[in-house]
Amino acid sequence: MPRFLAREDNAERFERFVRECGPLLARFLGRMRVREDDVQDVAQESFARLLRYRDQEPPDAWTALLYRIAINVVRDRARRERHAPVGEPSAAVPEAVSPDASPEQHASDLEALARARDAILGLPPRCRAVYLMHRVEGLSYPEIARRCGISTKAVEKHMSHALRALRDAREPPGTDSR
Repeated sequence: MPRFLAREDNAERFERFVRECGPLLARFLGRMRVREDDVQDVAQESFARLLRYRDQEPPDAWTALLYRIAINVVRDRARRERHAPVGEPSAAVPEAVSPDASPEQHASDLEALARARDAILGLPPRCRAVYLMHRVEGLSYPEIARRCGISTKAVEKHMSHALRALRDAREPPGTDSR
């Protein structure tokens, strides 16, 4: 019976999480340049995929997992669209680059996005959470400090670490930016 009650609590928490994070996820997808008419579809698919992990992952891991899933959904849709028969409408491709960009530039931009995603996912959990709270949720450093129970200086250090990792990930492996 306690296990059943824990699942019930998780179901209620998850519903609250979806209500609270829906607008934040939509804003994040907009920044990823997902077309406005596709944002709700991508968000819904992301939450549906996250539902599989609801009882396996702790609630404080849901946010990072949700954004990872959303990035994957966008990539999956773009991949499917690239392989769609010619003449079908391109409803799922995010406008990450200008439609006038060359295929090489488009591929380069997608690689850079993948490196950034990998850098974010490679951050230590607390550092990743701080970065996402600031950049995705738009929280200030003092708000993040209160929410995480750490000092504002610690938030600054986490952000510095995250930004350094993203800067290092900007260059493709094997290139020397010096």
